[in-house]
Amino acid sequence: MEESVADSEGQSSNLDFKQKASLSLEDLVDRIFPRLNLKLFLLFLSALSTIFHAAAVTYVTALAGNIPYKDWVCVSEDCVSLFRTASAAGLEGDFFSQKTICENNLVAGTDFDWTTQKTTFTTDWNIYCKDEAKLSLISSISFFGALFGLLCSTAIFDRIGRKRGALLGCVIVTMGTAASAAAPNYQTLLVLRVISGFGLLINYTGSYCWIIEFAPTHLRNLVSGCYNLGWTCSYVMMVVLGYLIDKWEHLYLAVGGLCVFSLVMFFITPLPESARFHLVRGRDEEAKKTLEYLSNISGHPISFGTVHLVYDKRVQNYLKSLLCMVGWFLAALITYAYTFGWSKIGTDLYTSYMSAALGGGLGYILSILVCRVLGRKRATLFFFGSVAVVNVIAMLDVDLSDTWTLEHVASLLGNVSILGAFAMLYLYTGELAPTSHRGMIMCLSSSCARFGSFIGPYVSLLYGVTDRKIPLALFAGLSVCAFVAVLFLPDTTGVGIPETPKDIEIVSEEKNGVDNACSQ
Repeated sequence: MEESVADSEGQSSNLDFKQKASLSLEDLVDRIFPRLNLKLFLLFLSALSTIFHAAAVTYVTALAGNIPYKDWVCVSEDCVSLFRTASAAGLEGDFFSQKTICENNLVAGTDFDWTTQKTTFTTDWNIYCKDEAKLSLISSISFFGALFGLLCSTAIFDRIGRKRGALLGCVIVTMGTAASAAAPNYQTLLVLRVISGFGLLINYTGSYCWIIEFAPTHLRNLVSGCYNLGWTCSYVMMVVLGYLIDKWEHLYLAVGGLCVFSLVMFFITPLPESARFHLVRGRDEEAKKTLEYLSNISGHPISFGTVHLVYDKRVQNYLKSLLCMVGWFLAALITYAYTFGWSKIGTDLYTSYMSAALGGGLGYILSILVCRVLGRKRATLFFFGSVAVVNVIAMLDVDLSDTWTLEHVASLLGNVSILGAFAMLYLYTGELAPTSHRGMIMCLSSSCARFGSFIGPYVSLLYGVTDRKIPLALFAGLSVCAFVAVLFLPDTTGVGIPETPKDIEIVSEEKNGVDNACSQ
């Protein structure tokens, strides 16, 4: 029995169907996407635009709630007296700092006034010094909401679909973020941050499952890396908006506008629901229509009119998933400790955050290149190992210039490495989990990361209460733990994404030796 395959130039070739009686879904996707063309690039790009708001929503509190410890002026006699004493000792250059305010219990509005041109909710609601933990709570509480969202979405993605689940999350995060601009007090903003976090990770994780299931084996690393670059674009936009906008309420409105853009892209993108999802839900015809649609766009049309899809169940290895979850937790803890600690590490807020944003993009690009050279497992080990090394280097007391220290530079390199590791974990976990459980496994892994994300902003507080070497040593030690966890995982390089259907057998409707034609 022979399979007739017509190529894009109208020619045809014959394959001996007896040599390969069945094709996996991975084989079919690889046939549909033998190479990346402009149409496919634009198709994936439109889908990637559905998470353009993600980093901005996550990090907006870092700028909207920044405490301007260097921007204030004395208004009481006690404060002026302290300044005179510092000047007499030649310490006037270090007077306007967090240390002066906090150690002398200076009161805003009584002993000093903020002089910053950029209003933040911390200056409006007098959050500083002993109350600074409230800012950390505002930053991390969204991850608490994200945890509940992810736990709820373990069923959502595997029942109503990846795309519709992600769309639902985007609606929720848009409402929560836009409403934050009108928050009258701290407690209201806390509630709205929980709502935003609840929707954000449903949106982000669902979109990842949706997009990665369309990627063929040879492009999956590239698509995964580009997906994470969408996070970098959002991060950069947040820093630019924070620099240009002076009122924190307007900054939340601007980030809400990014959410609206991502929401609209769900309706504009022609990328349909995942064919893999349709198959595990028993919707053979929908899966065929999706595959035919994509094959036409790719320029390699395939007809599925006489194709039956036959399933064979596969068992999920939960030990592998558990090890991935450990890696997610540790990577998130280190990532968000860096993210919400740049005001402590760096000397210029916007320069530090922009450097971190661009460094994150570099990390995601490196994850694509290093993964291509070393493979999934060794690339992940490389990044976690690099985090440990640069944090040890950061402990050295070396001033490189008036504004840059070795700690600052090493921390930026550590940020690049940990985000590269995070990008690898997304790809790694998605390839280890079968389609029937991918939504659940990705959500549970991301849930573990939310615990780390919640703790991360509090770790940055260690810079103000203990020697700076302690948090750096903590980062190095946690990276080593993640390195060990990854050692026990198999390498998925070049391996097809597993399904609950073990294989998708292409069988003729007429089972008595009639040829089954597949036009390509």
